[in-house]
Amino acid sequence: MIDDYIWCYSAEGFHKVYYRQWGESKGDNVILCCHGVMRNLHDFDYIAKSLQDLGYCVVCPDIVGRGQSDHFLDAKNYSYYQYIIDITAILARVGAKKVDWLGTSMGGLIGIMVASQPNTIIRRLIVNDIGPIILASALERIKTYAGKEALFNNFQEACQQMRQNYAPFGIKKDEHWMHLFKYTLKELPDGRWTTFADSRCMFQGLNPNRQEIDMPDIDQKGNIIFWKYWEKVSCPVLLTYGAESDLVTAEVVETMKQYPVQFKSYAIDGVGHAPTLMEEDQISIITDWLEKTA
Repeated sequence: MIDDYIWCYSAEGFHKVYYRQWGESKGDNVILCCHGVMRNLHDFDYIAKSLQDLGYCVVCPDIVGRGQSDHFLDAKNYSYYQYIIDITAILARVGAKKVDWLGTSMGGLIGIMVASQPNTIIRRLIVNDIGPIILASALERIKTYAGKEALFNNFQEACQQMRQNYAPFGIKKDEHWMHLFKYTLKELPDGRWTTFADSRCMFQGLNPNRQEIDMPDIDQKGNIIFWKYWEKVSCPVLLTYGAESDLVTAEVVETMKQYPVQFKSYAIDGVGHAPTLMEEDQISIITDWLEKTA
């Protein structure tokens, strides 16, 4: 396992993007794991071990503004375009020729966008609890805790709030909660606690006025629509989602099936948005599919 960073370029100059690499890259054995909008690379620590055991080189970045990566001074520089450019630089660093892509929530949307591009580097795509639409109702729920600067008087108070915010994850084990706390929270010099992620990331990634690429549409209900990318995806796709998810509903899954995409889906009972991919039964869904589609 290697922890490293690269310098990436933006409108502000250069910024550091950290990543963790499990296993040795042979060029064609790379799987890129991309986290959710306010999460970090350590969400994949458990599944990365299993994937490495299968011979994969697993590359997990902290998207700029999250985890150990730098924050932008101007929040408007957080964009899907920037994230794609940064990830491309990391994949070049590890010598990837083609990749499998595993993305949770935002990471899955970025994967759909990349998979839709001409000459895409994505060989197979796994999207975890996200489809080609962000439902406005789910987005409003997420906004109740994400996108706000979080300050807590002590670690216990911070953990209590995290348990409330991430209750839909369906986490059962204290070990997994402690893992989430460790990599989500940090102590400030004054003794208070906050999150590693820049709270401003939540609202800037899909700003159509700050994008250098064609961006998704917004319908009359306020849903953010990615179907125009989905219809161009030609690689095999696996969708894992929480049976109680408010982002991936039965209607969304059925609509995804109407497109000419080689598509498989699995609902995970007792989970909302989003499956943590820490439990062995969740991990095995993905590893089994990768082995069957090899």
